[in-house]
Parts: sequence; structure tokens; C-alpha cells
Amino acid sequence: MRILFSFLALIHLSVFAQYNGTGSVTQGFGNTTSPNIYTCPGGRTPALGTIQGSGAQSWVLPALVNFENTSFPFAPDLHNPCNGATYANLNAALAVLDGSEIVTIDPDGELITAYVFADNYFEMYINGVPVGKDKAPYTQFNSSLLHFRVKRPFGIAMLLVDWEEHLGLGTEANGPSPYHAGDGGMVAVFKNEGGEVIAKTNNEWKAQTFYTAPVKNLACLTETGNQRLSTTCDTQDGTDGSAWYGVHWSRPANWMQSDFDQSVWPQAVEYSNAAVGVNNKPAYTNFIGIFDQPGQDAAFIWTSNLILDNEVLMRHTVPALSSVMYPEESGAIRLIQGDGLIRITDASGLPAQNLNSILLLDLSGRQIRSNNSGNAEITTSGISLGLYLMRLNHAGKIVHRKIQIN
Repeated sequence: MRILFSFLALIHLSVFAQYNGTGSVTQGFGNTTSPNIYTCPGGRTPALGTIQGSGAQSWVLPALVNFENTSFPFAPDLHNPCNGATYANLNAALAVLDGSEIVTIDPDGELITAYVFADNYFEMYINGVPVGKDKAPYTQFNSSLLHFRVKRPFGIAMLLVDWEEHLGLGTEANGPSPYHAGDGGMVAVFKNEGGEVIAKTNNEWKAQTFYTAPVKNLACLTETGNQRLSTTCDTQDGTDGSAWYGVHWSRPANWMQSDFDQSVWPQAVEYSNAAVGVNNKPAYTNFIGIFDQPGQDAAFIWTSNLILDNEVLMRHTVPALSSVMYPEESGAIRLIQGDGLIRITDASGLPAQNLNSILLLDLSGRQIRSNNSGNAEITTSGISLGLYLMRLNHAGKIVHRKIQIN
């Protein structure tokens, strides 16, 4: 028996020798620690577990998440069949909110709304502050919105998990296939109080892999610099995945903080709606006007392997406001007060054209009034006298002008 055990151990070590990367290798099924952390009618069962890997490391499966952490807020619903919040449009989703969902990072910051569809689970941090997590960790598919108040520039950090039915193997039962490697994907749009898109998912984001499975042959894995590549690995379904592998990497402790250096991470990879498979998902299709807004289309993003990479960290920085301060007598734009209005005109005194939005802000940056109708005016009735800031989106250019309301 001892000889047989030693022989099997040598085989095991020789197989692991195929891998010379920086991750910790696991093989086979993990141990279930929480069989079901959430129940959704018609959905899959999200379980948690652990597994031992090379280097004497223990890993949480499918990832270490804050789903059961009561201090980490849940994101409000855009569309969620798990709890019946199946809103048909944005106005219906917003109608149930009362402001208590707003997470304040900077009391004098802008109010930002983020719209997110993630397959399967997400957690979002802004400047290291938790602002919202997914209410449905596995299927059915849902989408979310998040409200937070912050100053620009600010950092977005997201944990994304493609959940697994077979813990440790990155697979689920799918039709006739008992071991199917599902895909991931996330899309998000961030808007300010004036409804302007200030950030959206694209290949300018950074995305790093922290768990890859299933891996049938460790020799298919490569690392180039900070890229953890599995693009040549087999992604076909199987009838028995019990001997397949997973590879895990430890997250940096400060990965969600605003001072984290994300420049060393690979760029996110863009995927089409069809590749992610959302064209029949109401949680997405009911909000095409947000996610696929003409001229501001947000892309689904992930790492270089949409199928095998299951735990992904993403980061993006929303830059400081860039603006052009037009002088009071600029020939481009003039501000004229009268009759409880501020009118925005061109040099000839006619209403300015191509005004996408008008915001009236106090000097701390807090919004006082807004107009997104395209009309070149904004009301000042009921506003205290004093110095304010006008923020105009004029033909796609952000313009700041100070104005004394008197």
C-alpha cells in the first residue's frame, strides 16, 4: 500500500510539474462549507467551499465574497426575477428608491449612478468604499443600479465571479453535459446627475485573473509579464471533470484602494452581446437605452478568457473634470440673466446650439439645477444670491463658467 501511495504521489507531482506559473494548483472537487447562500426560484444553487492547493495554500470557492457580510450594501435592482423586481424600464426601477440607498464617499461630491449587468456576481468599491454588491450571486440573471456621491477623480474597483455548480472545477450541468464551463462578462455605465455618461466599460479598463478552471492540461497555461493566459486551453464540455485542475492567485490586499497601481494589470478585453449571450435576457434587453446608448455604447468586458477565468478583479479611474473656462465676453458662449432665468447664447445673442446638458452647481460642486432638454436656459427662481458654477456640455466639450446670480 505504501509503495502504491508513493507511486501515485510521484504521478501527481509529475503532472503538477507541467505548470511553471505563479499560481497555486488544485485538482478535483472542493469541500462544500455552505451548500446554499441564496435561493432563487428557477435559478442555480450558489454554494461556497474550500480546496487545498499547491504551496500548502487553502482557497475559498468559487471566491472569497462579501455576499453574507451585512456591512457591505446590496445594490438596488434594475431587474431581478429572483425577488420579483422585474422592472420594465429605468423609471420603474427608480420609482421605488427613497435616497437611503446613496453611499456617500464625499459629502460635497457629485451624485453618480452606476448601471451594472454582471454574469454572475459583482462587488463594487469606489475609492475603496463598498458601494454595492449583487443581490443574485448565481442565476437567474439580474441587473443593478448603484447611487453614490463622490468627487472626481475617483477609482472604480470591482470583484467579478463567474459562479460554479461543481466547486473547484469551474463547471455546471448544462443540458446533456454534466461538466460545462460557463462564461462570464460584465457591462457598466456611470452617469452624473445631468444624465451624462462619465464612464463606461471598454478596453481602457484593467482586468486581472485570480482563478482559472477547468484546466484539463496544465501545460496549456502561460504567463507573459502580468498576463495569466489560458487562451490555448480546451474549453469543451466533458462527462467527468473530477480530475481537472484549477489555478488560483492571491489578491493584493489593497486592490480596491484609490492608490493601488493598476497600470501593471492587463487591459480588459471587449466582447459582443452575442458572445456573452444577453440578447434574450430582460435584465439587459429592458435597458438597451442605457447599456447600448447610441454614441455611448458600453462594451461587455472580461479577461482574455471569457470561459475559463472565473474570479476577476477590474479597475478603472474616472478622471478629474476637464473643462474650458470661457471668458465672460467670449465669442463662443455668453450667459445672460433675466426674468428668473440664465440664458446661454452665442455671440449674436441667439440661443446656443448643441447644448447637451446644463448644470448649475454651487462652488463645492453640488448640483443645484439641471436641464437636459436641449433648451438653452435654466431657471434661477428660489436660488439664493451668490456665486455659482455653470457646467455645460456644449457639442461634446465640457465648459465651466462662474456666474454671479443677483
